[in-house]
Amino acid sequence: MKPSPVTRVLARRIAALSFEDLPRSVVDHAKVCLLDWIAAALCGSNSPTARIALRAVRQISGRGRATLVGARLTAGAFGAAFYNGAVAAVDEIDDVHQEASLHPSIVVIPAALAMAEGERASGRRLLTALVAGYDMVVRVARAAGPSHYATWHTTGTCGTFGAAAAAGSILGLDPATMTMALGLAGTQAAGLWESLNDTATMAKHLHSAKAASSGILAALLAREGLRGSPNILEGPKGFLAAASDASPDDLKRLTANFGRPFLITRNFFKRYACCRAAFEGVDVIERLRETDRGALDAVRQITVTMKPNRLWLVSNTKPATAFDAKFSLPFCMALMARTGRAAATDFTAANRCDPAIRRLMQKVTLVADPTCPVKARIEIQFRGKKAPLVAEPVCRSPQLPDVAKKFTETLTPLTPQHRIEELLAVVDRLDRMQSLTELSRLLAVPLTRRVPR
Repeated sequence: MKPSPVTRVLARRIAALSFEDLPRSVVDHAKVCLLDWIAAALCGSNSPTARIALRAVRQISGRGRATLVGARLTAGAFGAAFYNGAVAAVDEIDDVHQEASLHPSIVVIPAALAMAEGERASGRRLLTALVAGYDMVVRVARAAGPSHYATWHTTGTCGTFGAAAAAGSILGLDPATMTMALGLAGTQAAGLWESLNDTATMAKHLHSAKAASSGILAALLAREGLRGSPNILEGPKGFLAAASDASPDDLKRLTANFGRPFLITRNFFKRYACCRAAFEGVDVIERLRETDRGALDAVRQITVTMKPNRLWLVSNTKPATAFDAKFSLPFCMALMARTGRAAATDFTAANRCDPAIRRLMQKVTLVADPTCPVKARIEIQFRGKKAPLVAEPVCRSPQLPDVAKKFTETLTPLTPQHRIEELLAVVDRLDRMQSLTELSRLLAVPLTRRVPR
């Protein structure tokens, strides 16, 4: 039996999606996703990754109308998507999704925004493209599942499909051409976890940069007539067969319940500027700090047990850089215990060298256990107490009103308040804007102060 033509079905649904199909709650959620991404991109815009990406973009991209966030420069859609996809990944404050191990915003939004600016699209077209891109990337990532994530970075691989869907939505591709765009996206999908180790950590930023720009390239090539596989997802030598153990049920789920709900509404917004796998441990320390701060001074040992496929992400015990520290569970927990914070501006050299933080890091033991029934089991032993505290992680995500608060708190140390307020106002009225000119102007302004690293 031949597999159902899921690539064509998804292409048809994405191509048909219009702003009028989106409930108000979905539109509002898309705005919040954009707002959250803007903070991430601005924070990353003064990083070493940004400076390297900018030099590369000047060589690989021609002049154009698309904004390079925080750089006062524009480029063609391909170059802007590459740059903005890279910088938004730097500080680990970008969104994740509840149904897949995935960061949708840093691949979908750079592609949608760059194409929208190039095409002089309205705010409504941009928001529609975000919803389309999120739905596509999450569906593919769910189908690829843990077997794919074990060695492939899903944001980079599956993200290419989401970026192509978003860019194709802006271009108004018909179903047949959208199918070709997805075919061309799939054959470019890349991103290996070997790029997150002691020497290659910055390469992780390349994954979202390439996914966003490859999605742009796929959509543009398809519009010009280049043909891709119409079965790139389900084919016997297609993406899922080559890079995952996706089952027939996974293939069926790819197209099921489109718009019921739109998957952008199931996003998870980060509370801490670190790897998502560290959140349970950091959350336990934050809650202990809130209820019994003095108990932290009596900590003798903290044991964190996690499944191996999550623990490896945050097992760095000697972080040398700010980026290393975001993937060090001992550092993130000790940082929260010492400062009560784990924001983008807290992963500094001073905190990495703080003797109190280093002492507490040495008390954290990481245990890999494939049978661990929860995301993390945290046991804290205190001096003078025989019975340890066994904590049940909650891992809270900001609700929608709190994302605006997170946005303000993240950017207040870095840029004037009036700019923060202008950005909040522009994003709020995006669906009433015929042009993205005002948003582009605000995004282009560099930060007043650098993120300490």
